[in-house]
Amino acid sequence: MRIVVAGATGTIGRRIGEELRRRGHEVVPLSRGLGVDVSTGAGLDTAMAGADAVVDALNIETLSGRRAAKFFTTCARQLTAAAQKVGVSRIVCVSIAGAANPQVHRLFGYYRGKAAQERAYADADVDTTIVLSTQWFELMDDVVRRASLGPVTVLPTMRMAPLTAAGAAEFVVDEIEDSRAGDRCIAVKGPEEMTTLEVVRRILDARGEMSGRRPKVLRELPYLGRATANGGLIPEEATVDPTTLEEWLRQDPPR
Repeated sequence: MRIVVAGATGTIGRRIGEELRRRGHEVVPLSRGLGVDVSTGAGLDTAMAGADAVVDALNIETLSGRRAAKFFTTCARQLTAAAQKVGVSRIVCVSIAGAANPQVHRLFGYYRGKAAQERAYADADVDTTIVLSTQWFELMDDVVRRASLGPVTVLPTMRMAPLTAAGAAEFVVDEIEDSRAGDRCIAVKGPEEMTTLEVVRRILDARGEMSGRRPKVLRELPYLGRATANGGLIPEEATVDPTTLEEWLRQDPPR
């Protein structure tokens, strides 16, 4: 198949592209450097012509709910409009398990943006699968970076069932290859439940540092709300990726 991947250079988009190529599919990455701007629609029709499906793995670095919602909804509408125009029949959007829950995203603007993105695709006239993934081990370095001030790291209390980004990417590609899929929302999670602090401590024990930091004080507080702290990010029904944190640490050596 010919698959268009928006966000092909990001943490999950890059791995989706790699997995698609490994399975013999043609990948069309979308980027401004290649003359395509998803947010404005420039170049989209040409890039998407002849594609069998589109993957929305776009991301934006912001904590602003307004900015995140504008970005994600604008891109969703542009991709949907282009898909309708050139005859692409399927879109697969990568989102976050629990982000659409108002109690979860109440204090986290980025999650409100993802919730808006899901609503935009729910209203679209193109068959769309929303893939709800739990947190990826690979993102924990960024969490530590954002939560650190000097030698002190105060993490948000988040109960999660994390998995590898590669495992999430394989799940997305499985969905792309499922010709029976239509409008639906499906979830994937890791095999273990733990808090942010537990994940970070285990990675630090194995590697000694995260994002160039070796915290002397490591704590967690529920500053993203009780729903997030108490498991609101863990889907009730989900496919379970089998790779544990310990197995991932063995596969992904210290950098």
